[in-house]
Amino acid sequence: MPILKEFDLDIPYISTAGTKEDYEATWKEKRFQFRDQIRCIVSLYERSFDKLKTTDSWKVLIDCVDEITDEKVKDFSGVCSVQVQFNVDSFFTKDDHQKKEVTIEILRKGLDKVITEKGWDQVPFGQAFEKVIEVNMKNEWFWRKPISSPDRRFKARLYIVHEVTVVIGYLIVFNNTNQEILRTEAFRDRPNEWAYVQYLGDIQWLSSNEVALFSKGNELVRQVSFIG
Repeated sequence: MPILKEFDLDIPYISTAGTKEDYEATWKEKRFQFRDQIRCIVSLYERSFDKLKTTDSWKVLIDCVDEITDEKVKDFSGVCSVQVQFNVDSFFTKDDHQKKEVTIEILRKGLDKVITEKGWDQVPFGQAFEKVIEVNMKNEWFWRKPISSPDRRFKARLYIVHEVTVVIGYLIVFNNTNQEILRTEAFRDRPNEWAYVQYLGDIQWLSSNEVALFSKGNELVRQVSFIG
């Protein structure tokens, strides 16, 4: 049975012009920015969601449209999609906090439709929303377990701060009493997992006072040294 674990929002291209040139000129960049900026909340919701076994779906895709043309919940290769009415231009006039609130609202509306249609248990969805609110919509977390230095005096971890318009990764060093002694920016990129996943390779200690983050391609991302 498929396990529901992914969620996403999109603004599909719907135009009477319907040409590649029109899409490139009027919609592509807007769609690109929208899909980036909703990921802050949507990815936080994903991590807060207790995976649910379903009969046919591993992902829910919510299409944000000016006018709903189809009320049905559709399924394609395990992706369950539904339309929600939304004015995307109003989204870009809001500040980052408001964009987070709007994203939650759209996600909730879309999921309510799907849950009703599918007859899914509402509890895990409601619990995920509660967890998002409990952390004040802050999408921040430590990536993987801490890595100890050769002399076991220090530990290093990567801390991810995912905001609406940017993702920043901080390389943090702790002493053996778990006090933070060093925090340095390791990378900064678009607020989308597809953009920053490349940096999530390995943390390696080069000496007892020098630590580095390497990308998935084993390229150096950031190297720092300190006085212990």
